[in-house]
This record gives sequence, structure tokens and C-alpha cells, in this order.
Amino acid sequence: MIILPFPCVSNAAVRRALRKELLSALRGSGSPVIVDLSGCPPLNHEDIELLLECMAQVAGRDTQVLFVAGSRVNRVLLEVTRIPSLVPVFNSVKEALAYPKATVETDVKDQSASQAQRPWSA
Repeated sequence: MIILPFPCVSNAAVRRALRKELLSALRGSGSPVIVDLSGCPPLNHEDIELLLECMAQVAGRDTQVLFVAGSRVNRVLLEVTRIPSLVPVFNSVKEALAYPKATVETDVKDQSASQAQRPWSA
């Protein structure tokens, strides 16, 4: 799993470089990527556009992107844009790191339960 900080700097040149780095990392990753907004002030329209670009980079691929809002304000802004309906959003990196493990465990339990209900299947 890769954790990438979200580029939330005000300097335009630095922001462009960090944006390019973030999208490049998403493009080349085969494992889940956590985009961490924890160090960011409230998101603006450029930030939302970049998050949508991040989602587009992984769409249709085996890579999963997870967002860490980092603050209540950013969480609300993400919810208003309906991003959590498409991408998992967490309050902390710790929660995001636990997410895939919980999903795998749930899938295994569901599979075991369905096999227990059908004893005739191999």
C-alpha cells in the first residue's frame, strides 16, 4: 500500500510539480493508494478537480484509491461533492490502512458462510 500526501501548497509551480508526481504515482501503482489530505486546509475547486483526476487515473484498473479527509471540514466538502459514493473516504490514515484487511476478512467470512449453507458444493 502506498501513502501519498495531497499537494495542498499555494505556490503554483510547486503545486504543478506535486500534482504531476501524484498522478504519475497513481498511474504506475498496482497496489492500493491512500491519498492523504490531512495536512491540507479546506479544499478548494482546484483540489476537488485533482481528486476527480486521481479517481479517473485508477478507473477501470485493478488499483484502488482511498482518500483520507484529515479534517471535518474536508470530510464535509467531500461528502457535498459525493466523492465518498465512488471512493472510500476515511478520517485518518490508520483507518484507511485497516480498510483492505477488513474487506478481505469479510469476503472470506461471507464465502465460508455461503459454503456452510451449501454443504453439497465442493
